[in-house]
Amino acid sequence: MRRLPLLLLCLCGLFAPLASAEPPSRSLGVTAFPVGAFVLKDPDGRREVGYSAGLAWSYRREQSFLEVGGHMASNRRLTEATPMSLRVTLPDARRVRPYLGLGVSLLVSHGREGEEAPRVLQLGPELCGGMDVELGGRLFLSAQARYQNFSATGSPFSGRRQALSTAFLGVGMHL
Repeated sequence: MRRLPLLLLCLCGLFAPLASAEPPSRSLGVTAFPVGAFVLKDPDGRREVGYSAGLAWSYRREQSFLEVGGHMASNRRLTEATPMSLRVTLPDARRVRPYLGLGVSLLVSHGREGEEAPRVLQLGPELCGGMDVELGGRLFLSAQARYQNFSATGSPFSGRRQALSTAFLGVGMHL
């Protein structure tokens, strides 16, 4: 009879979660994207293609499947930014970490040559996906693709929409 409580205590110890002596680590990453490309499709179906550059950030906790990120990118035609997007990632991925995210983006158009730039701040949803590959130390390589859909007018609920697709390659550092 004395062995039963001891046996139950040992079984409970086997199934209890392991407690860590140190708190889960947190990571703030900043990425520079010197190589990028964009495709802007306006409501009339015309496409404009070009090069872009950007800066991004992300914050995550170890063993968490959610992270928060954001970015800003600019090219000769427009500047777009997503102050915050929520991303889903694999919690146990160490060297290679893919993610998929959703956020709200802001867009300011610079206008075309010889054309007055509309000074309207446009708002739209963003879907992003990417992958970070740890290089060792604090450095990592990053690849990211984004799809954003903005109103072609000042109203965010307008039916006249323009789509912005971008892809970036860059290098980042954990702070």
